[in-house]
Amino acid sequence: MPSFSDIANRTGSLFGAIALLGALSAGAARAEDFERTVPVEPGGTLRIELSTGSIDVETHDLSEVEIDARTSGWARRAMRFELEVDDDEVRLIGSRSSWLPGLGPGRVEVTARIPELFSVDLHTSGGHIDVQEVTGQVEAHTSGGDIELNQIVGGIEVETSGGSIKAGEIRGDLAAKTSGGSIHVSEVNGNVEVETSGGPIRVRDVDGNVEAQTSGGAISVRFTGAPAGDLETSGGSIEVQFPPSEGVDLEAETSGGRVAIDKEFTISGSVEPSEVEAELNGGGAELSLETSGGNIRVRAR
Repeated sequence: MPSFSDIANRTGSLFGAIALLGALSAGAARAEDFERTVPVEPGGTLRIELSTGSIDVETHDLSEVEIDARTSGWARRAMRFELEVDDDEVRLIGSRSSWLPGLGPGRVEVTARIPELFSVDLHTSGGHIDVQEVTGQVEAHTSGGDIELNQIVGGIEVETSGGSIKAGEIRGDLAAKTSGGSIHVSEVNGNVEVETSGGPIRVRDVDGNVEAQTSGGAISVRFTGAPAGDLETSGGSIEVQFPPSEGVDLEAETSGGRVAIDKEFTISGSVEPSEVEAELNGGGAELSLETSGGNIRVRAR
């Protein structure tokens, strides 16, 4: 049987370990967040590379880039940030410098404020990306989160491996791809190219060519003017809307449903219940619609 002194020594060691862990947790909670401000000229580029964490970008009226990186949990001590400035480029790198088990879940949130006329190139391995009111090129890639874009003037290329994509009020070409979510796009003046492996696609009020492909959902596209593009799904219906005064060369085929065209359009060509190859309103640009598992509807808006 252990003696009283042995028990006291072991108890003291246990309390010491608990006290040490508490000190580490308290130190982590008090660790300073990363805040930097860099003077810049409009027209530059902000690049952010994170090993984990979310990214939010917004604009302001100042000629400077403001970085505000907030961390919690293990990330208080395990994340390391570096800011580099090279001519017209500002680059923020956030990476794990170590693992500290026992400190609970961690969170990394980066907010950047940039001049309105500025481009962004954003990469994170685990978090959402949100970009608002930017005039410039936008590139965004995440391995584990949603992407949302609003009021962008410029070309856009975004991709996520595990989330949905939303974009609205876009003036420029848009390319968006996700491996596991829906895609919703609205008010686009430019060409749209979207692809998802696991969700529906909805494009509203687009003035441009639309290329859309999904392996697991419906596709719905509403054109403001003449329609053009290629829409394909392996597991859902397709619906297209455009003004009844516009013409199009239509090819529509379904393996698991019917093709229906509103009576507002004049039709010239081959029309079968599940396949149509015809000119609508005298023809125009090419529009191809194909589904393996649903109906196709061409509607007048």
